[in-house]
Amino acid sequence: MYLIHARLRAPEIDGHPVSPEERTSAREIRRLLTVLAEPEDRLEHAYSEARPDGVALGLFFRQPTLDVAESAADRLCRRCLDTVPGLAGWSLAGCGADLTLALAPLGTLGGQAWQRPAIAAR
Repeated sequence: MYLIHARLRAPEIDGHPVSPEERTSAREIRRLLTVLAEPEDRLEHAYSEARPDGVALGLFFRQPTLDVAESAADRLCRRCLDTVPGLAGWSLAGCGADLTLALAPLGTLGGQAWQRPAIAAR
């Protein structure tokens, strides 16, 4: 299993990110990603956390290699951004296994997680 970090940047108004109250929540984005995940993505677990400029994600994929997991994460994030009207203006600011993307701060601001039920894991 591979942990891939992604950052989604919220839309901006006059050079400043839209306030958290006016944008889709980190929890809702996590829910949308899990709903839009296709079987071949092999998403096992998702974590989301609100940030001042958007949302940080920790996505766990059961893929054969790191490259395949990173590609699956990129496709899933773009699928979400491209198909959900409420995410118009959002962008993918980063996606990969590089631990400097978000590992240290994940969990420090009360993020939320989703775990696929164990019975469906195989």
